[in-house]
Amino acid sequence: MSNRLLNFRSGDKPMEEGRGLAGDDRMPMTIADIAKELGVSKSTVSRVISGKGRIGDETRNRVQSWIRRHNYIPNSTARALASNRTYNVAVVIPRDADRGDVPFFQDCLVGLAETFASRGYAAVLSVVDASDASSLENLVRNRKVDGAILTRLVENDASLDFLKDDALPFVVMGTSDEEGLYTVDSDNFAGCYELTKLLLGLGLRKLVFLAGSREHEVNLLRHKGFLEACEGEDVKPVLEEWDVETVQDVSRALERSVEQFPCCIVCTDDVICGKALAWLEKKGYSVPGDVKVASFYDSEALKTHVPPVTALSVSSWELCRTAGNALIDLVEEKSIDSRIPVGYQVKIRESTRV
Repeated sequence: MSNRLLNFRSGDKPMEEGRGLAGDDRMPMTIADIAKELGVSKSTVSRVISGKGRIGDETRNRVQSWIRRHNYIPNSTARALASNRTYNVAVVIPRDADRGDVPFFQDCLVGLAETFASRGYAAVLSVVDASDASSLENLVRNRKVDGAILTRLVENDASLDFLKDDALPFVVMGTSDEEGLYTVDSDNFAGCYELTKLLLGLGLRKLVFLAGSREHEVNLLRHKGFLEACEGEDVKPVLEEWDVETVQDVSRALERSVEQFPCCIVCTDDVICGKALAWLEKKGYSVPGDVKVASFYDSEALKTHVPPVTALSVSSWELCRTAGNALIDLVEEKSIDSRIPVGYQVKIRESTRV
């Protein structure tokens, strides 16, 4: 997949310097027009629009108020030249998300693009492998973007290594102990610990743990929370299966696990959980009658499943909005916290009813 521009302003007609509304018609409007109307210099209007230079609060408020009332939108090319910015930002997603079976990345692209658009920026999609960041490198070296968001961390991440060596502002959607990174994430360790404790509190002791790749940092954090909760209750999982990604992987793992009569199948994400539920239904197992099921990531499919599935819920919209705004703040040289948390909720539903 090549880089694609997700530009939500593509329907706008180019103007000399910007555009505004006069009655019901779109009218060309220039900085000079605004300056004349307000009795200020063109450079004053330009500095207010770009956010650069010292302007008195009263003057700034007058200009901004006039701009809002008249729906003036600066031409992106003129604005980029004035500020030395492209007003594009890279959204970096893993190549395996292109399979179409990971709903999170679909929500992620839309949420980030909408957040960037609300701040006057456009999203540029960059698809990478763990060991190949050439797509991102081309964007950065050709000065096509002002910043980047990494939507998933993996071990030995080529994109992360490249960005750490470059001056480009970037934000990571995920948790990392590495110093010098700006990260936005929910507390996966705490959430999975809490959900596992609740399952154990229901009297469920024979747990099966189904996980994706060990290379994904989020899976390691979820596993750590799960294990520490089990150790605190002196419970040992009857089975742990890693690299469970395909239908065949899930089938093999569950064939082994049902021989030990587990109480509950715990999945690291909604995709694995969906495949586990399909296998259980196909084999005639009742949920929650024969076995309980829980997921460390929620989705609409799990909420509406029959029965609804107990899961750790994080708002993908809130995650994307927070990460997107954090990146734009960095690009605009504003101060942000290096670790920005997003809340989570444990949703106890019918799939774990005792």
